[in-house]
Amino acid sequence: MIDLFMPFRAFLKFENVCTDNNVFQMHYKVTVIMLLVFTLLVTSKQFFGEPIHCMNDNEKDTDRDAVNSYCWIYGTYSLKSRFVGVEGKDMAYPGVGPNTGDNDEQIKHTYYQWVCFVLLGQSVMFYTPRYLWKFWEGGRLKALAADLSSPVTKDCTEFRRGELVSYLSYQRDTNLHTHNMYALRYAFCEILNLLNVVGQIFLLDIFLGGAFRNYGAAVAAFSHTPRLPADMTDFVAANPMDQFFPKLTKCWLRSYGPSGTLQMKDRLCVLPLNIVNEKIFVILWFWLIILAFVSTLSVLFRVLVLSLRPLRALMIAGQLRNVKKSTICRIVKRFSYGDWFILYLLGKNLNPIIYKDLIIELSKECEHKTVMI
Repeated sequence: MIDLFMPFRAFLKFENVCTDNNVFQMHYKVTVIMLLVFTLLVTSKQFFGEPIHCMNDNEKDTDRDAVNSYCWIYGTYSLKSRFVGVEGKDMAYPGVGPNTGDNDEQIKHTYYQWVCFVLLGQSVMFYTPRYLWKFWEGGRLKALAADLSSPVTKDCTEFRRGELVSYLSYQRDTNLHTHNMYALRYAFCEILNLLNVVGQIFLLDIFLGGAFRNYGAAVAAFSHTPRLPADMTDFVAANPMDQFFPKLTKCWLRSYGPSGTLQMKDRLCVLPLNIVNEKIFVILWFWLIILAFVSTLSVLFRVLVLSLRPLRALMIAGQLRNVKKSTICRIVKRFSYGDWFILYLLGKNLNPIIYKDLIIELSKECEHKTVMI
């Protein structure tokens, strides 16, 4: 079983250079791994066997496999009127019972054929913003932070630090447009993450026929509602898991008898895979809601950082120790947002001692330029 999850190690590997933040990683690491694991679970017969088992009246019926295939391909159904009531009294099982008439609404179940494809498609969509950012970033930060993550030799460190100071100060005017585009592309990917997670919530709701939007909340409410014994009540609320992911359903099969007469066969079908599906979509509901909330805060915070220079100075100060605030403010005042963004990312990847020296030297260069002007 462990061998099946080995391909996911690539998503968990430690990267030498960090070019994003924790919220971004929640999208392309945590969510993608979660969706790929779910895809593996719903497609693995090793754990859950066949996805459908339909019962036959005759134990010697040789068409059992054909019936299973037919009901899996064309779908099964539940009766809406049989989800409310006492099990064993008003219905055989939730959603399963005799048809009360032509107005008894049937709930069709064909989504389970597409669950694995939907989950796989979601994983691709959650990784797309990461792919775009990785393509646009182009290894620039890795080149700038090379040999500075930990001090090797004093001469090498001073030389590389001097190159960075030159790049960020003397060439600041020529790199202004490039750095701003670099930072704005990252902000665009953050917005894309937010739009994607919100869009995924609506897409899953459409996929499940409007059942996803309130699914997690309904399951939580049902789980915390006290249940009375069947002999003490005539009304039992439907379990949302049984209603949207039924384990027992019905299937009509049309065939011809020995004399050529059309026969209608009503089969009771067991869907063992829905035991997994109901848990998967509960987890996805809560995770996507949390991720959408966190992503919204992240985008709002990015807007504030883009608008407020004091907040940028505060973020740089959070990466340093024993550095005067005036030293940092001098740099932030002269740097554009793109230059600041490069500097902030460098602070996440450079050795703290080297980064502190870099900030001090940059501050001196900014002060020197101000005096000359």
